[in-house]
Amino acid sequence: MSKRALSLPALIINNITIAIVPGSLTYKGGKIKTNVETVSSGGGKVETVHSRDATEAKSEVKFQMRLTTDVDGKIADWDDNVAENVIIFAEVIGKQKAKRIFEGMSLIDDPERNVSPDGTVELVFQGEQMI
Repeated sequence: MSKRALSLPALIINNITIAIVPGSLTYKGGKIKTNVETVSSGGGKVETVHSRDATEAKSEVKFQMRLTTDVDGKIADWDDNVAENVIIFAEVIGKQKAKRIFEGMSLIDDPERNVSPDGTVELVFQGEQMI
């Protein structure tokens, strides 16, 4: 059976649809990492020890926007909204709706703006694990 890729999602931040550079949206769901270490029991024998590490269990949403006249205001609003931004992206593919939800998100850096005819700014949010 053929499947279509999630490729043209609508990005919504705090109930406002945001125009982004096509193909620039990436995300991490905030999976808890599994560490695998080895221990030696002598004589060349090794065993593995598995553990779960939640220290990096946070989601991340990254995308680019065109550097338009209203971008600085949007960035300032999102930056002020620490741990309160809600990011949703969704796309209807055939009869199915693909949807990802990220709550408790913060803009984590001071984004660099590229001032040029095709200028962009990359934004990175991190927060609660993806719902």
